Amino acid sequence: MNYIPNAGQTYMPFTDNINIPTLPYTPLDRPEPPIPELELRREFKDRGYMIGTQCQHFIPGVTAKMLDWFWGNMEKCYYLWAPGSHKRFNWVRPPWQYGFEKSAHIISEAVGQGIPVFGGSGIQINRLALNEWFPFTTHLDHVICEGVFNDLGEFVDSTVHMWQDVPGGTIHITASVVNPNISEPPSFIKEILAADPDSPIVPPAATDHGEYEAAMWPRFLPQMYALWENHPDPSQSYPCDLTVIEKNGVLSYVTENGPIAL
Repeated sequence: MNYIPNAGQTYMPFTDNINIPTLPYTPLDRPEPPIPELELRREFKDRGYMIGTQCQHFIPGVTAKMLDWFWGNMEKCYYLWAPGSHKRFNWVRPPWQYGFEKSAHIISEAVGQGIPVFGGSGIQINRLALNEWFPFTTHLDHVICEGVFNDLGEFVDSTVHMWQDVPGGTIHITASVVNPNISEPPSFIKEILAADPDSPIVPPAATDHGEYEAAMWPRFLPQMYALWENHPDPSQSYPCDLTVIEKNGVLSYVTENGPIAL
């Protein structure tokens, strides 16, 4: 396997690493007042897409700048984001080299002890251009959209995170959009079923995984961000501003967030 362990060392093969416990945690509070429920834009409804899950959080002690930095520098803290659950991370197209919206990474993660690792040897997560792929009628100040495609190039699903500063921290929404009309499942699902046709497919969205991840941000991100905040090499600490602007119903970043030229 040509795996560059740029998130740090981890057990290989990933699919065998299923007996590690997670940490106890307390779910984060919800924003007050609650953020209105999201709705799909008409063109996404017309394609047959559906909202899968959506949840919201108040993240104390974490700023929007910290979360912007996190998404561009995930290799530094992926295993801290869901300790015991996250099994693999590596960049396929690192942001410093390709720019933020053209970056991609591979992950594998477990959703419980003894349960097969979701993603098998890896799921490629592609960053998606907001002007093409942002699916909702409303948004917060900062946004990221990521998606998975099958071997036929069909869109399978996407995950959208949105956040913005409020007194004491940030409010945050995460939501998924699914395409129920794909011709075949993505490659990682085919890999799992080829190894064991009876293997249970338990996606993280069907568990408390998202709550676990969100609850970990206040534990590590302020300290991690402070360590890297004044680092002089932007190829090692990728600077990005994920603030968005909407014009004529189309979302885009206010900053280019392109590749780093040294």
